[in-house]
Amino acid sequence: MPQSQYHSLWAGLHRRVQLWLIPIFFMLAPIVQHAHAQELSDQSSAARQSGWVVTLGGYGDLEPKFEGARHQGLWFHPIIDYRDVGSREWLSLPNDGFDFPLIVTEGFRAGPVVNGRWERDVSSLVRGFRRVRSIDLSAEAGVFAEWWPVEYLRTRVEVRDAVFGARGIVADLSTDGVWRPGDRWTLSAGPRLSLADAAFMQSYYSVDTAQSIRSGLPVYSAPAGIRSFGAGSLAKYKWSESISTMAFVEYQRLWTAAAESPLIDDRGSPNQLTVGVGMSFTFVVGR
Repeated sequence: MPQSQYHSLWAGLHRRVQLWLIPIFFMLAPIVQHAHAQELSDQSSAARQSGWVVTLGGYGDLEPKFEGARHQGLWFHPIIDYRDVGSREWLSLPNDGFDFPLIVTEGFRAGPVVNGRWERDVSSLVRGFRRVRSIDLSAEAGVFAEWWPVEYLRTRVEVRDAVFGARGIVADLSTDGVWRPGDRWTLSAGPRLSLADAAFMQSYYSVDTAQSIRSGLPVYSAPAGIRSFGAGSLAKYKWSESISTMAFVEYQRLWTAAAESPLIDDRGSPNQLTVGVGMSFTFVVGR
């Protein structure tokens, strides 16, 4: 591999690691704080059930290289979750952001959420996208709410705003039917819907005058509205109380405002498919 390509690959990997370190830090900070508080608690609390159940792991998947790309690449997404010992184990799906529940009841939880979005690096893109501007790795922060009206139905909404990288607000809505045939299997499937404001749509799907001159694509201004719709499914198998493996499929179809962009219509694809497998390890801390 030429030295210039090696440095470019390493720089891209370094930026992706930096992006995922942000939510990982905020997820692990409460765990460390909780463990420290356990050390300072009095002896009477030791008799009560205490500690946190921590789950760490990751997904390896094949997904579009960037928003609207027709080519796919291999990526990694970490799995980080924690809950009180004895509390409910909530279902987490691969497309969920990293959440921090502040309000938790029997069938509802809500709080802050963060997520990331891969860069659109024009220096390494396929022919046709090289004359439009790049978009940096983006971090998005916002709020989420998850409601289980019955034990086999999960609904979730996330509303996030880009805090660096790209710009704009996106709202992701999902509903999943959940089936647990026995103690080891968890199966889920359901529809997806994504909405975005004008700033987000213009970042990823619009073509301004300068880009039009450079690329030969017509000028296009993507309006706010429906970004995509689709469906997803997950199969999870628990080998033991400590080890689980997962496989998933997510499909989204870019809707009119995004799909009619010349970036997508002429150079990309409205069909966005992601498939992946993962493994997680669960253990208890603070006991």
